[in-house]
Amino acid sequence: MLRKFTFSVLTVLLAGLWSCESLDNAPQLTPDGQQVISKGKDLQEALRRGYATWWGSIHSPEPAVALGVTADACALPWDDFGAAAMGQEPRLSYRNLNSEPLDYRAIVEVPWYGCLQAVADANDVLNALSQGVSIDQNGPQDQSVRAAAYALRGLSWGYLSLWFDQAPVVDENTKLGGTIEFLPYTTVNAQAVEELEAAIQLAEANGIDFIHNYFNGLPLDGSAFAELGHSYAARFLAQAARTLDENETTNWQAVLQHAELGLTFDFAPIANGNQWTSYQQYTLANTEAGPFWARLDQRLVAAFDPNQPARYPQVEANGEAPLSETQATSGDARLNSDFVYSPVVGFPAERGEWHFSHYQHKRQLIQPDLFGDGLAGPMPTFLKADNELLRAEALLRTSQTAAAASVIDGGSRTTRGNLPPLTATASYFEVEEALLYERAIELFNTAPASLWLDRRRMRPREASAEVTALGGLQLGTPAQLPVPASELRINGMEEYSFGGEQDPQGIERFFY
Repeated sequence: MLRKFTFSVLTVLLAGLWSCESLDNAPQLTPDGQQVISKGKDLQEALRRGYATWWGSIHSPEPAVALGVTADACALPWDDFGAAAMGQEPRLSYRNLNSEPLDYRAIVEVPWYGCLQAVADANDVLNALSQGVSIDQNGPQDQSVRAAAYALRGLSWGYLSLWFDQAPVVDENTKLGGTIEFLPYTTVNAQAVEELEAAIQLAEANGIDFIHNYFNGLPLDGSAFAELGHSYAARFLAQAARTLDENETTNWQAVLQHAELGLTFDFAPIANGNQWTSYQQYTLANTEAGPFWARLDQRLVAAFDPNQPARYPQVEANGEAPLSETQATSGDARLNSDFVYSPVVGFPAERGEWHFSHYQHKRQLIQPDLFGDGLAGPMPTFLKADNELLRAEALLRTSQTAAAASVIDGGSRTTRGNLPPLTATASYFEVEEALLYERAIELFNTAPASLWLDRRRMRPREASAEVTALGGLQLGTPAQLPVPASELRINGMEEYSFGGEQDPQGIERFFY
């Protein structure tokens, strides 16, 4: 159902609301882009601000760590970033209430308001261009700015569509004074892809004169920018589905078309310890954050080693027998190259033994050119391998099983994992299982909430006590996020949410 919002609220959104605090205390910027952007150089500064805001809204620990925990990608029992609440077993609903602690509310408020602020910055740039603000009188620099603004809106709407059930789509032509509809995620997703396609077209038309300098430390020429846009379009299309059934209705031919033109390099902006940092500082071993942060979830330990249980034994809570062997073994070389074993867990049992794990991610130690520590160095967020796996999945979903297997065999499965190639007669399910395994292991820590998106669409939900290594989300896990309670309250709307006993599939709204 479409929700309509009065412009008095939208003005706040367009004016650049960006705060983890209550809307009542949030700063407001002037909504008139011409008051902010009056010279050509202001266009680029607005984009730098918008891209940094978008980055923080998706790659900060507030949404990314909690969504990684609820996906059983990483394990963390602390209250920080809402991790403990989102990792409770059996799963609880997301408590979409203004009375909740700031860290917990930030799970929805940071990505929601951050993406909307980034869209507002892009709209200001496009509006200024339309009113004659220019760098080179509609030359290559102006066209590069316009393409960057379209891409920023596409990236922002794309993540709103992946994570939230609904969102507004507001552009530079939206009229002041009327109502703004919150559109379903499927519509927002389509608009995001359309926006990225428009950005790609502009960049390609600009040829060698195109330049994009808005990802910290990572300038892009027209070719690299187009590849990135195609890959994000493929990601948004492929990972939007909330269920197995919906995944079958994805436009996999469109995913394939975009992935075939996607990344030929690993996309990893550079951290600067300020606006450009990453949740990875809390999900990698041996960072400045210390040794007691996130670990590899036991479900993924069991993916490496089927002799390991997918759920850590509840020894103190339920009197279950402890692990007979805490160190896993695997034919996959990445267990030892990418992860470090510790005989000591370091998490208190009273916070849930299901969080226990003996492995932490250390890939930055063997690939420092790919991974920094989240505060300095590269921050990988879209690997070439990710694009190849999207291409493989699109081939699989379009009845090209052998071709999909060939793509998987030519990638990280064999080159980094040293695993044997899939057999020539591998079935659809065998190829799909290998695909999901690679997405879980090779892409670990490289795309915020990726396994949350994959588990919800590729496998059925599973009971907490009966999880399997590569199975679906746990029953009761929110499979999408609600509009923040602060936003609903301003509109006089009833708070709603997803997950828990009321909504075991995590996709049906319930109201408080």
